[in-house]
Amino acid sequence: MKFKKRITYEIVLGILMICFVILATFSALQNVYLSAVSILLFVATFILFFARSAKIRSNIAKVLFSEGTGTKQKSMLKSMNLPIVITETSGKVLWYNDHFKNVILDGEEIFLEEIKHTIDNFNAAFSSESGGSEYIINGKHYLAFSGVSGDDDSLFVTFLIDDDFRYRESEEYKKTRPSIILFLIDNLDEIESELKVSDSAVILSEVNRVLENFIGKTSGILIRASAKHYIAIVEEQHMESIIDDRFSVLDEIRNIETGSIPITLSIGVGREGRTFKENNLSAKQALDMALGRGGDQAALKTRNGYVFYGGVTREIERRNQAKARIIASALTDLFKESENIVVMGHKMSDLDSLGSALGIARAAAITGCDVNVLIDPNKTMAKTLYDRYRRECGEALFITPNEALDYVDEDTLVVVVDCHTPRQVEMSEVLKRTKNIAVIDHHRRMVGYIEDAVLFYHEPYASSCCEMVAELLQHIETPNNTPTKLEAEGMLAGIMLDTKNFTVRTGVRTFDAASYLKRLGADTIAAKSFFFISMDEYQHKSELVSMAVEYRGCAVVIDDQLPESMGVVIPQSADDLLTIEGVEASIVAVRRNNAYNISARSLGGYNVQIIMEQLGGGGHQTTAGAQVENVDEELLRKMIYSAIDGYLEKNEHRISR
Repeated sequence: MKFKKRITYEIVLGILMICFVILATFSALQNVYLSAVSILLFVATFILFFARSAKIRSNIAKVLFSEGTGTKQKSMLKSMNLPIVITETSGKVLWYNDHFKNVILDGEEIFLEEIKHTIDNFNAAFSSESGGSEYIINGKHYLAFSGVSGDDDSLFVTFLIDDDFRYRESEEYKKTRPSIILFLIDNLDEIESELKVSDSAVILSEVNRVLENFIGKTSGILIRASAKHYIAIVEEQHMESIIDDRFSVLDEIRNIETGSIPITLSIGVGREGRTFKENNLSAKQALDMALGRGGDQAALKTRNGYVFYGGVTREIERRNQAKARIIASALTDLFKESENIVVMGHKMSDLDSLGSALGIARAAAITGCDVNVLIDPNKTMAKTLYDRYRRECGEALFITPNEALDYVDEDTLVVVVDCHTPRQVEMSEVLKRTKNIAVIDHHRRMVGYIEDAVLFYHEPYASSCCEMVAELLQHIETPNNTPTKLEAEGMLAGIMLDTKNFTVRTGVRTFDAASYLKRLGADTIAAKSFFFISMDEYQHKSELVSMAVEYRGCAVVIDDQLPESMGVVIPQSADDLLTIEGVEASIVAVRRNNAYNISARSLGGYNVQIIMEQLGGGGHQTTAGAQVENVDEELLRKMIYSAIDGYLEKNEHRISR
């Protein structure tokens, strides 16, 4: 099909206007009456021209199209039962068949007009290159396929295919895709042990009613798998409203009257999977994540990762010695199977991190294994414990990050304590060197945790990692080989640190662990001495406290002047800020090189873990932290305020003060 540039409707109209102007001017010079007649004739012709513009456009377009199109081509295009339109590269319509006129134009004519006035954002070139593009025309979905025509590629022939049925079926398919929801009553065992059978039956009946009403609002089904497990299958169209409502069923369950122990629910959701099996696996993983973060929340897993809702109540202790005994046995077996053992905590190690590392090192020594503790002595907040151990026991136990890789190969067992993600550990390269990793931690589980660990002992209900290690040691020690007095004092100091001297996050097992450490000879005064700071450190701590700015119940400090050797005062100043009346939480951020180290604390009213997670960190409801890189003070302040705002907007009605 060949087409050359020719006269268009606009050009014809322009020529006529010029001719009439010349004629009117000439007439005016000859005779004023003749000029008036010429003007009236011009106006009448102009009106007639516009009144018949559609027909004129049609005739011009047909002439132009017929000159560049063969008879067979015209016949074929006209007879096809598809809307077809031919446009210039500029978008002007040159021709369309009857089907296009009747279906797309509803009988109107648009010859030589811009196609974009009829089809929004129409681009024939794009439809040609991409193999088709979607358009909504008259409320229906069409697929447009364009092809270049003419020797000089001056025309586009576009075929429109009615895709409305397929589109609506596709949307219906997406809406009805099944999502799997797993429910678990967090503390049913505790409730049943505390209440009469009849009372616990009433509570379970109320839980059943709430869950049935919750799923009853959808087209899904609910199945009770066991006394405390439920499975629901819900269509995707209803999942959107459940998410928008931020899983309000968590609040409904929590509001059930139970007496002294509030009942809570954990939820795991699997969606966007290709099969039921994939969604079920995602739901189980999400439920594990919700439980690992302390329960009383919903975790939703999609292809893009995890999203969390809820998690505002204090954890309730629900552990037993049987599990500790099983883990101790498994850990002992791993010790015996390994050539050597390296224990490490998190970056900027504190008393809980170093204390638990010393406890695990003792457990390994009891089994007769070679063991070392990896620590950066220049970046530890447990300097007093570290220095005292070196004075009394020597330096052989400790290795630095510069030496660590010489001690680790694929047969080395690396034990990670007081953290559970690769980016938190003292030296992440160590994890890549070995296939044997054990994790012992009490912090709420974070996305990106160490998944390939051969042993993952995670108890978010424990007060501290030292408490967990003290329990394990009771099942590993022998009569002739027990932790030393100094090691016991280090672990006791770790418990004291994370419980703020036994005032927060304490349970029965916390005091059991402390009693065990006391029996080993731990002196509380000696343990307290590990918290001592110098006069210089005290002055810097006071300066940080004096810089605090109150924002929505939070005391916020941001500083870039604190000397690197004063890192120990960061969490201590955060603790001190909680003693100020009206302060529900404290956030202290101090610059270190190109990053801000943030320490957050609360007494339980605010969940600082959720606030810190918005900054890429994590922790516990009352103790959390984060590290933010490549930001200045002003931007960091905006980020912290935004995290506080986001937390309060979602959870202010649930906050307990």
